[in-house]
Amino acid sequence: MADEAQDLAEGDEVFGKLNRLLAVLNKEKDDERALVLSIAAFSEDCLGRLLLAFMRDVKAAKELVEGFNAPLGTFSARIKACHAMGLLSDIQFADFEHIRKIRNEFAHNWDGINFAKPAIASRLAQIAPSRLSATGDGSDRGKLASAFASNLIECEVLISNLKKDDGRLKPQAVRLSAGKPVPLRKRKSGVAAKRQSPSKEG
Repeated sequence: MADEAQDLAEGDEVFGKLNRLLAVLNKEKDDERALVLSIAAFSEDCLGRLLLAFMRDVKAAKELVEGFNAPLGTFSARIKACHAMGLLSDIQFADFEHIRKIRNEFAHNWDGINFAKPAIASRLAQIAPSRLSATGDGSDRGKLASAFASNLIECEVLISNLKKDDGRLKPQAVRLSAGKPVPLRKRKSGVAAKRQSPSKEG
């Protein structure tokens, strides 16, 4: 029965991926490196999907976000783009920047790296508390997992709403008329002639 409930949760259209992440985090709750790398990897993917849900459904959008050397293919670029487009609040933007920099600390150091390190502890302390009722087990690991559960739920809801309500960007391009332009001199002389012409007496 428990396995069936888990399968249903992980198959949910909106929260399926997030439910799978939470299941992974529950298994990795004692491994700080695995916890951070998993949250960061999921966040990067989530923000990519958020950008694609918001931008026009054109080939250029996919090329910006996905594929080799894509301009918006990095975690840093996706965080900034989502914030600039109004898809992330200032608080969410700061949280994703903190987890990105914490991820970099763990990814680039193979020894002596943990949540007690001052640079990491400082960033953990600046991450906004979870907006969910559950706040983890009170440990730094629990607070981090809970805080990003709320951030990612908010992003997944936004992705769903954009798809459901046709919230994609609408074309804003301006196109000049293709008609034959009238020379400026003729336009001016025509206006002058009109002004000087006598009015008809009835």
